[in-house]
Amino acid sequence: MDKDIYPGIAHAQAFTQETLTRLRERLEKTLKGTPYAEAITLVATGSYGRGEATPESDLDWFIIFDRDQPAEVIANEISQITAVIKEIVPINAGDTGTFGEDAIVHFSDMQSNIGGKNDTNETLTRRLLFLLEGTWLYSEERFNQYRRQLLEKYIKPTSPDRQIPRFLLNDIIRYYRTIATDFEYKTSEGNKEWGLRNIKLRFSRKLIYFSGIVVAAELPNLSWHEKVAKALALFNQPVLKRITSLGAEVEATTIILEAYESFTQQIANPAIRQKLEEVEKEKRHECPEYMTLKDAADDFSKALHCWLVQKYYEDDLIHHVLVF
Repeated sequence: MDKDIYPGIAHAQAFTQETLTRLRERLEKTLKGTPYAEAITLVATGSYGRGEATPESDLDWFIIFDRDQPAEVIANEISQITAVIKEIVPINAGDTGTFGEDAIVHFSDMQSNIGGKNDTNETLTRRLLFLLEGTWLYSEERFNQYRRQLLEKYIKPTSPDRQIPRFLLNDIIRYYRTIATDFEYKTSEGNKEWGLRNIKLRFSRKLIYFSGIVVAAELPNLSWHEKVAKALALFNQPVLKRITSLGAEVEATTIILEAYESFTQQIANPAIRQKLEEVEKEKRHECPEYMTLKDAADDFSKALHCWLVQKYYEDDLIHHVLVF
């Protein structure tokens, strides 16, 4: 990423990497020698997972605990982990329980019951964000093993090589539709702030959805092993890098980056961020900060659509599968 052309994105990427390095080093020292160190994997998603955090960002994190035991047995480790994270990233991660010190899961639960009656919004959110934008805070090796195992759950060895892995794509689509619906619930009935959530939905949430679509679009006409390997390589790239690396020759890539640069710079500004947090839906037209970003979001959405058409010709399988 050219730091002169896209300074907001470049600054956020540098800040993210610096903070992640500090977190990883501290957590490695903290957990070294603890009884359950080999059973704990720490995952970060959100802006830190995408590589675009700022000092105003919170840290969405959760624990994968690889033991058939209750979470109470690692209460001391959880307390130590939480203390390190709060010291380095003091912004609270929210109160939903999806992330933070209360979010402890077994990996077996992440790859079972997909689409079943016990597949809650929480499990769907953790699973898809782990795949689409996740990164590791502790135990990189286990993190990569889990990501491969989850992809092997989604990409069936019995599926025809020529096909897009529809199980994978359908769950990505389902997750995006779920967060869009969840936004309406939280702002209409849950009395959550509207403006900043709306802008994030238009930019970062849409970006992770799109970045999942393009991974699926890259997988037809590959063997099962090739599908898994390519999907893993793409998901291991930060979200924005995933799109720019595949779309280096795509005209719309520049428009995407320009719009996202505007988004990144403005939400990193504390004064603008506060305006967005305060704006109400009914008075959004009176807020120039919101309207500027809303117009940029319209350009961003159009550019994503253009990118898909420019990268994959109209008879490409991805267009048919997205509609049907």
